[in-house]
Amino acid sequence: MSARRGTSVALSLVASCFGSTGDKMRTRSLACLIAALLSAVAYVSALAASFGEDDTDALIVDAKVVEVNDQHISVIARTGVEHVIATDAAGTRVTLKGERVELKSLRVGDIVTVELDAQNPLKFAHRIVIGEQAGSAVASARH
Repeated sequence: MSARRGTSVALSLVASCFGSTGDKMRTRSLACLIAALLSAVAYVSALAASFGEDDTDALIVDAKVVEVNDQHISVIARTGVEHVIATDAAGTRVTLKGERVELKSLRVGDIVTVELDAQNPLKFAHRIVIGEQAGSAVASARH
């Protein structure tokens, strides 16, 4: 009889956990629904945040320009690392709002995306896209 009694106690505990009454069932269903919705919101938020471009060996995204001259630019990447990148007027294509501009248009404080030349052993800027102009502060023209 002891085994039967243990089985009936276990069954009654399971039934009480899953809510044998209507109120418990609705409460648990609502709690499960809210948990599922919160999980979905967290997943969608994380997914939306990951859609931005990431830095790679050949691409530096949303970097801040800290120095510009005729031979190179220095940028601070989103990770906080400074990169010195070689440039030249003929081989580096600079665009602002979809239009090609001269390298002289690049200013300290600009937010840029730099595409590096993968074939060049140096860090050489193949293409620079200027995201936003930073006021009127002109970069230094050191040689």
